[in-house]
Amino acid sequence: MDNNEYDERVVDYYNNLSDVYDELYGEEQNKKIRIIEEIYNRLFGSKVFEKGLDYGCGTGISSIFLSKISKEVYIYDISEKMIEIAKNKVKNAIPVKINDLGNYLGFFDVVLSVTVLQDSKDPEKDLELIFKLLKEEGLLILSVLKKKGLAFWKPLIKKYFNIIWFYEEDKDFIFFLIKKIKL
Repeated sequence: MDNNEYDERVVDYYNNLSDVYDELYGEEQNKKIRIIEEIYNRLFGSKVFEKGLDYGCGTGISSIFLSKISKEVYIYDISEKMIEIAKNKVKNAIPVKINDLGNYLGFFDVVLSVTVLQDSKDPEKDLELIFKLLKEEGLLILSVLKKKGLAFWKPLIKKYFNIIWFYEEDKDFIFFLIKKIKL
């Protein structure tokens, strides 16, 4: 199976799920966001970043939180339908198309990615891209499902980021990470 075929199947899946996503997963996602917000407030208080990206924004549940900690909110998802729903939740959100991500290297102060990378064909490639999208010492707030285990995630993450906070939730690992200055 080539990459485009795989990607199209995933895109179709999320496009078809978009109208019922919040009904199916909203409560679970909101719980994660409440935990993330609590940790953020402990670590950073009322700090607000200039530019933030919701990497895998889905229907925008996480984008709402990002809008509290970033003056400018950019949203990215492989599903156009999900992005449309997210834009309705965060009115000033700026959508970023998959082919345009390369135009944003070193652009973001903070990237938020909630329950996305565990489904990636190549999570290391995604982490490397997020590393490149962040400014020096930028913040990545990352949540991944526990199914691959901490032994899988920690070495990948440590290649690009310093872990400043870790939390183990019922279904997820939640990381607060700072971009390494040198690899």
